Amino acid sequence: MKKKSFIKIAAVLLSVVLAAVIAVGGYFLFRFNCDKSGAVNNYEEIYVKDRASFNVDDSGYFKVLKINDTHFLNGACDNDVKTLEGIKRVLDTTPCDFIVVNGDLIDGFNLSLEYDKYKAIDCFAEIIENYNIPWTFAPGNNDSEMDGDNEDVIAFMMKYKNFVCGNVKETDGALQLFVDLFYQQKLVHSLAVLDSNSRKIRVIGSYDYIKQSQIDWLVKGVNERNVKTSVFCHMPTPQFKEAYENGKAYEGYKMFDNNNYADISENELFDNAIKGNDNITLLSCSHQHGNNMCSFYNGRYYQLSSPSGYNAGRPQEIIPSCTLTTINVNSENVEAMYEFKQIYFE
Repeated sequence: MKKKSFIKIAAVLLSVVLAAVIAVGGYFLFRFNCDKSGAVNNYEEIYVKDRASFNVDDSGYFKVLKINDTHFLNGACDNDVKTLEGIKRVLDTTPCDFIVVNGDLIDGFNLSLEYDKYKAIDCFAEIIENYNIPWTFAPGNNDSEMDGDNEDVIAFMMKYKNFVCGNVKETDGALQLFVDLFYQQKLVHSLAVLDSNSRKIRVIGSYDYIKQSQIDWLVKGVNERNVKTSVFCHMPTPQFKEAYENGKAYEGYKMFDNNNYADISENELFDNAIKGNDNITLLSCSHQHGNNMCSFYNGRYYQLSSPSGYNAGRPQEIIPSCTLTTINVNSENVEAMYEFKQIYFE
């Protein structure tokens, strides 16, 4: 082959490869930065809602149902349908006062042509809305990986009547919210929901961590209220490892440790900030599909739930479930204040 012909062919091939790289790169750039929600609500409206409040009935018990790591693809595939059926069975048979969707509602990096995160949210939320139960969302690391950030997801969720949300200016994260519980017109307990953030570099980066501004918001709010507080966020802290190994296991709660509980080492910042704060009596997380635990340690419960979804990767022994936390808001004894029940789909 003549040298000129070789160079010409090589140049054409190089141009084709370069065009393909640019096209693929452009596609990924679009998928990781677009907002496909079509949300009609403005996320900025969240900043006028930094708290919510509910009355506890005469029983003195407040029941929180936690749903986490469903990893919906589009709300219509086989695994999603099984998950939705499981959640509906739980709601049909388990009275509750509040629902925390504790992150990774949606599958993350997924290039399937069937992937539709907002259709999936609609399918999920329409079931929840039928029960007229207030619910909120603690963002997970996967929810913001494609087709819109957590802010886009929350703006989309704000169209639902029973969705409760809030945030504070100058605070990291897409959602921070105190839910205050009143009994006979007196503030007796609070739920704190916060964003544990996603990844430092979307999809391929290491997990992010709870930032100082969020810790300041939490500690300030807890100290001002001066009542026992249950904290919900998606990703756990290193203290969970110590609680698993050295704490008092909650009787009847299945415990698994297939993953390293302390893998987000930078969340030690959070652990150190709440150490010795007697008003933070529960830290409830999820994220680690192969783990499951509930232990009382250093004056508070550390509770981590395995997945609620069939589409979530998990060891064979892990069965999708929801977690019901019953809070006796009038209890003076922290260990006796809570009851935990894992409700399995099968």
